[in-house]
Amino acid sequence: EKWRLFFLYRGFDFNSGFTWKYYKNWGKEKNMKKNYFESILGFFTLLVSLTFLFKFVNVNTDNNETYQLKAKFLKAGGISSGNDVKMRGVKIGVVSNVYLDNDYFAVVDFQVYKQILVPKESIVKIASDGILGNKYLSVTPIGSNLDEILSNNMEIKEVEDFESIEDQVSKIIFLATQ
Repeated sequence: EKWRLFFLYRGFDFNSGFTWKYYKNWGKEKNMKKNYFESILGFFTLLVSLTFLFKFVNVNTDNNETYQLKAKFLKAGGISSGNDVKMRGVKIGVVSNVYLDNDYFAVVDFQVYKQILVPKESIVKIASDGILGNKYLSVTPIGSNLDEILSNNMEIKEVEDFESIEDQVSKIIFLATQ
């Protein structure tokens, strides 16, 4: 009976449906006052949320301040689009795509910030933030000639394939049995 009174108050009559008699007085409750403070607070909340939305979209969109590099792996376990690219622990870019090529190698395309110059003599490996952490690409410069720099769409030839925990444990067990 309580629900029936609620719907009747809102303009719905169970016998005849929605009646004009109740509809024309809808929203004109006697206890309702105009509250300008709530309107200003609602507008301010909407303004702040739109500002955060704009900043979020602006930060997470692709821009022309990066260049594309790639590396081919036998196993690219756990790496996916959106993972970080780090050099000596500092984020220098983002993984943009992971796919198989015609020779069934795992190709990892990644973007590097323009202000970071990656030497041609660099090694790329898939690393992990701890045991259960996210995977990321680790780029490490090697050799003495750091003047030759990679440019857009070039491939880093020196790679170190991904080793899962199971692979590492099996190596330890194999070495212990020898």
